[in-house]
Amino acid sequence: MRLESILCGFGLVVSLLFPGVGRGAEWDVLPENTDYRVEIFRDGVWSRVAVRSARVSDYAGNPDAGYTQYTMGFAMFTASFTEPLPVRVTRCGRAFSRVEIRPGSYGIVPRRVSSDTIEFLLPDASKKVSVEFDGDRMENLFLFPDLPDTVIPMGANVTFFGPGVHHAGVIRIANERGRTLYLDEDAVVLGRIEAENAADLTIRGRGIFCSSQENHGEGRRPQMEFRNCDNLKIEGILLRDTPNWTLKIVGCTGVHIDNIKQIGWIMNSDGMDFLCCRRVLVENTFQRNYDDNVTIKAFNARPEYIAAHTNPDGTYADGGIWMVAGLREFDVCDYEIRNCVFWADKAHNMLVGPEARGNSFRDIRFCRNIVLENRQDDGIYPGAMAVMVADDGEFENITFEDIRIEEIRGGKPLCIHFTNVWAFENLYGRGARNITLRNISCVGTQATPSWIRGRNARQTIDGVKISNFTVNGRRIADGADPALEINEYVRNVTFE
Repeated sequence: MRLESILCGFGLVVSLLFPGVGRGAEWDVLPENTDYRVEIFRDGVWSRVAVRSARVSDYAGNPDAGYTQYTMGFAMFTASFTEPLPVRVTRCGRAFSRVEIRPGSYGIVPRRVSSDTIEFLLPDASKKVSVEFDGDRMENLFLFPDLPDTVIPMGANVTFFGPGVHHAGVIRIANERGRTLYLDEDAVVLGRIEAENAADLTIRGRGIFCSSQENHGEGRRPQMEFRNCDNLKIEGILLRDTPNWTLKIVGCTGVHIDNIKQIGWIMNSDGMDFLCCRRVLVENTFQRNYDDNVTIKAFNARPEYIAAHTNPDGTYADGGIWMVAGLREFDVCDYEIRNCVFWADKAHNMLVGPEARGNSFRDIRFCRNIVLENRQDDGIYPGAMAVMVADDGEFENITFEDIRIEEIRGGKPLCIHFTNVWAFENLYGRGARNITLRNISCVGTQATPSWIRGRNARQTIDGVKISNFTVNGRRIADGADPALEINEYVRNVTFE
């Protein structure tokens, strides 16, 4: 059932809660991209799909130098995918010499039909792709296919955003259970979300949540913030132009993030930041963030910790306490991040740490993920896959499995090391153990060597299993390989 057919039942509710619903000139908040024309072949005809613009930023090694910004295009559409879907992309008015459709591991081969147009088949709705003409990764095109959403939520606990632009502002949800926010595939919701103590909260649909009209200067806030929101689900939507972290998820148990898309350009535009969360499943996402794609952190506001870090005037010596004061639990465990495509213009793709505040991190698994970009290659923050052993934390049972890294331009595939960055009182981590690297492939010539580094005889990385880690098809077979540095404070390393 198309959403328009049930809109009459919800339109009044949406209009009262979020005035300013409309079309026409209001779509200027999400401008058309004129660099590309996209068409899909269905029902026997070629149909044009809207191409919208999003800002992205090129990597700057020195943040004080500012950003070099570009405008890329993206197109979202639904189709049944009962068979592969023919797609036609035109690079308007600009001939090209070569084109890539990435991830390359999908094996999608375009056919050139004119000097500026290609055609190809998308095999199924899970294949979100980047179309890159003449190696251009800054003004490229993302295609986000999906299956139609046939299960539309209804009821008094549903806030429905129908077709058009909705000026929602700050959506605040507190002390509720069972609330759903649903975005129609032709909806754009402008604003941000703050949720606290909201159990069984769901945000889903096929629309766009955009924060372009929110403050991007001093005092900027995350696009969506969740605190003590157990059984949280976010599914299907695209998140655009976050002012800060995109998803800030704090103290939540039972989180499921599925099939979301993200495009962010600003410093700190992390895709997902999990602080003191448990039982987290992230799957089927496609993310382009200037900063980290997924990062797993911890802070500490247990009563004894607060007492030990409170100044005589009542302020906190550890400024991070305010983020997590009042949480019920602080454990960081039971994560799986799988079947995702990650693009970080600056920072990490898959990061554990460094903020730990003495907590333990355990049972964290990244699997079947693809990395399309990673640029940062300094002495502090490198690594498409990274564990930063810092801040008095302990890290154990962390797995990277079936990871494919495709032609990153300068970053390291892997970095596991001790650091005191972002640590209270400059503390390094206590240790890491039981790290598994299985079926890791890195292709391309621009990545720099990986490293695993303990700090000293007391602060070690103990127990590293490396199985089928390849660089351009060549397997890393021992600790003397030039593609992977392992220092003397890494113990019990095995190669398979």
